[in-house]
Amino acid sequence: MISNLPPARENLPPPPAGEPLSSGSRDFPRGPGPGGGYYNYPVVRHPVWTWEVPTYFWLGGMAAGAYVTASLAQNFGSADDRRAAAGGFYVAAAALVPCAPLLIADLGRPDRFHHMLRIFKPLSPMNLGAWTLTAFTPIAFARGASHAAGTGLLRGPLGTLARLVPTRLAELAGCVLGLTLAGYSGVLLAATNIPLWAKSKLLGGLFMASALSSGSAAVTLQAERRGVRDATLHRLATLESAASLGEMALVTGYLVQSGKTARPLTTGRFAAPFWLGAVGAGTLLPLVLHLFARRRDGRRLRSLSTAAAVCSMAGSLALRWSIFEAGKDSSRDQEASFDLSRE
Repeated sequence: MISNLPPARENLPPPPAGEPLSSGSRDFPRGPGPGGGYYNYPVVRHPVWTWEVPTYFWLGGMAAGAYVTASLAQNFGSADDRRAAAGGFYVAAAALVPCAPLLIADLGRPDRFHHMLRIFKPLSPMNLGAWTLTAFTPIAFARGASHAAGTGLLRGPLGTLARLVPTRLAELAGCVLGLTLAGYSGVLLAATNIPLWAKSKLLGGLFMASALSSGSAAVTLQAERRGVRDATLHRLATLESAASLGEMALVTGYLVQSGKTARPLTTGRFAAPFWLGAVGAGTLLPLVLHLFARRRDGRRLRSLSTAAAVCSMAGSLALRWSIFEAGKDSSRDQEASFDLSRE
């Protein structure tokens, strides 16, 4: 009976006589438009997220990467490495400042963010992300304050209180939460029914590798401005290169798994920012610059390190923005939606 049909199919006009059915399902007649659909109604709802989302993904990822880089230096680096990379705690805290406002702005009402914190659902990427951001932000600020108190920048009662922060525990907990924050954004997109986002299972890993690359680049940039030793810059360059290589491998795997579903990203109007920005300037160029800087020192090393760091940070933003925006175009690809539903 008509009354028992799903709401989306009620009161729709009958298909024209002789209209073929979509190859995706016998339940979805193909319309005359490209890719078909249910009487030309979209199979997938167009995403309504705006620029706040990729910006939040980028800043949160960079904060996580900077925190992890600084924590690794504190536990495994030399005395020079610890002094140079400790600024990563400041970078993480500064990058996290706009994250909650951006997330709240995208949700539309502040109480929606509060409502997500009323329950804890680790299997829900959005709920997990809200909790992770809420937990990671105060830890990053506390560890940054602890470092500031240790160097004499923070004095008085706040400095005394900051010295009580258990640094090793804060670094361990911050790394776990930071990596979760860096990767959950890709998992969140992959949990939707947008073909470009959901086809591959590597999007979370790709965003995490990109976060480590941009975060370590941000640490390198602030360390270079403080005039650290060349040996420390070389070690930071090695960490950046390792993250960039991992990012390149995951980009390749992501495109291979996505197949023709990735066409809005690789051949559409977002191909230039993806290939030139995310892949070229964000991954390949920093690797080349670090290769040239390997046997350099002094001013030339610092110039190459700065250029590579800026490219990595800009490429990380281009990666998230191009995948995010191309996903909106992918939502109009009816055949890709049908293919995804058959898997």
